This record gives sequence, structure tokens and C-alpha cells, in this order.
Amino acid sequence: MRVGICGAGAGLGRTGGVQVYVHELIAALARDPSPHEYVLVAYPDGGPALRPADPRFSVAELAWPRGRPAPGWRTRLTKLGFAAADPFSAQIDALGLDVAHYPATRMREVALRTPAVLTFFDMQEEFFPRFFPLRERLGRSWANRRAAARAAVVIAPSRFTAASLENEYGTAPAKIACVPVGVSPAFAPGVVTGERDRLGQRYPLPAGDFVLYPANPWPHKNHERLFRALERLRRRDQALPIVCTGRLESERRSIASLARSAGLEAGQVHDLGFVDAADMPALYRAARLLVFPTLFEGFGLPVLEAMASGCPVVCSDIPVLREVGADAVRYVDPAREESIADGLAEVWPDGPLRERLVQGGLARAREYAWDRVVPQILAAYARAAASVRPNAPRLA
Repeated sequence: MRVGICGAGAGLGRTGGVQVYVHELIAALARDPSPHEYVLVAYPDGGPALRPADPRFSVAELAWPRGRPAPGWRTRLTKLGFAAADPFSAQIDALGLDVAHYPATRMREVALRTPAVLTFFDMQEEFFPRFFPLRERLGRSWANRRAAARAAVVIAPSRFTAASLENEYGTAPAKIACVPVGVSPAFAPGVVTGERDRLGQRYPLPAGDFVLYPANPWPHKNHERLFRALERLRRRDQALPIVCTGRLESERRSIASLARSAGLEAGQVHDLGFVDAADMPALYRAARLLVFPTLFEGFGLPVLEAMASGCPVVCSDIPVLREVGADAVRYVDPAREESIADGLAEVWPDGPLRERLVQGGLARAREYAWDRVVPQILAAYARAAASVRPNAPRLA
């Protein structure tokens, strides 16, 4: 097959975990020995595609027609479904692809004839509309529904997301492939000599043990309740240092202000902002535990990365994280700060419990190795490619 990966030029730090998935997917396809060709499709309003050193991979850079006019009005019309305002469908069709994979929930093309696979992560706006301004909520819902309807195969990373597609969008079960996100082999347990010292030189880490929370401060990530839970523990003489990471380029919310509002002392919260992806495995290994009290996820990649790194996990008791963590994590009610506090207070001092969580997490994470996931991705590509009618017009 000749497969296009659309949006391969998105750089880390712009939209969150979805970009990690795109980068790791490309790396995993490069490790897979299957003799398929891959075209990394980069949009003019994105970054350059990161091409693996593999002859099976090439790069196609799309261009705005007529000398790259201002995209604003074209983008708005395309979102409303006007094919005439779609500048990229013809360019993608001309690549001669058997299938085009849109790995980040959105599919901006409305006139594409190439069969499409869509990885659909979440529809948070349908479950927590209060977290979005009306215009953004309606725009997200419109774009997400249209993308799911146009794709030949929709990859859902969890059973929860698959059920949401069926129940909220009416997506036919026959076109949904439930394929999880894989975990990079970089996330592995073990002590690396000098690793903690090197991290300390790059980032303002606390001197001793710490709780890790890698999440952009979006409302659904629940920092406010987490910080109030930490304040409860501080009043019990359990002042747990916490390291927060994960800041998008466009983010204006402040971790410091959220911590102050909860009454935490400045020295208890260590905000690292955006952390280079290469440093995240070491950060998981350095943490005493991961806390992940999110209200909503489409998958929950930080829980998987922590388990693979040998870091015990305290996370929300929500269906999608139950899928990922099974019985290898300590669950809490994310809507109750006292529950979050109790979970942290139980796991932080209990060495035998942490070791049980570590061993259970390592076993669980092995089930999500990319070499298990890639064959399922390739099967979805084959399904989509086979969906083309024999007499359907295709561009060479």
C-alpha cells in the first residue's frame, strides 16, 4: 500500500497528546518491516514533517493555490462544507495514495476522493460543553462529526470513544476499528546513572521525591481540585511536592495562579512548562508517583507512559482510564478533592503498595507495545483501501 499520513508536520507543543501520537505512529511504522510506502503530508500552516531515515518514507508539502493566498476565508468556508474552498483535496488525490490517514481527529478536506482513515480521540464538547465558548463548541462538534462521517474507517483508541462515536454521532459500528495508542520503547523502567542530576540541571525540580502531573491546564485536567487536595494534605502535615509539565505554545492559563487560589505555598508547586519529549521518560522514572485526576480523556497516554516507566499511578476512576490501567493503578473520584487527597496519602508513603503498582503497571504496559498496535493500524488501512468501488475514479 501507499499510505499518506496527513498533518505529519505538526510540531510538539501545539495541541497536546495528539501530536505525540502522530510522532510515535510515524516512528513505529518506520520500525515495522512491512513493505508499504508512506508519504508524510505537511500542510503550509504546519511545521516541516519529521521524516525517518527510511527509503519507504517521502514528504509531500502542500501549497496554497495561486501563490499561497491568505487562508482565513478559505478555512472558514471549508469548515462549513464548501468544497470549492478546499485547496488541498486535489493535491492529496494527486499523490496516488491507496489510503490517507488523518491521525488527529480532524479532517479538513471536503472533496477528497482518496479513502480516508481517521483516528478519532475525543468529543469532549459533547460531555462537558461548559468548558468551551459557544462558538468553539459548535465548531468542534461540526468539524468532528463531519470528519467521522467522511472517513471510510474510524480508529477509536478506546472502547469508550468507540461507544461515544456510535451513541453521539451515530457512526456505524462496522466502520469503527478499536485500536489503542502504543507506548514508545523509550518509556522503560530502570536506573540510569546521572539521569536525575541531568534533569535537575535542565529543570527546576524539587530536591527530593515528588508527584508528577503532566497536563496542560485545560479545565478538564482538573488542576484546581488537585491543588485543593494537596492543600488538604498540607494541613495534615503531608506537604507533597508536585511537578507540573505540559504547556502549549498558546496557553495563557497559569499553574501558579491556580495553586495560589487553592492556598498552596509557592515552593510546593514546581511548574516546568513545556518539557522536551526526550526528557519525559527520565521524568517519569524520577517521580515517586504520577497523579492524573482528569475529568475526561479519549485514551489517557500519560497513565500508559507512567506504567511503562515503572512509575506508580493514582488516576481518575473514569471508564477510559479503567480500560488503560485495569487493576494496576489506584483510582480516585476526580470530582471529589477528598478522594484525590486520600489516594495520594495512601500511595505516597506505602513502599510495598507502590511496588505492587509498579509491577502491575509494567505488565499492563507491555500489552500496548507498538509492535502489537501497528498490525491493527495496517489492517485499518487495508479495510479503507478495499472500500473503494472498482469503478470509482482515482487520480494517478
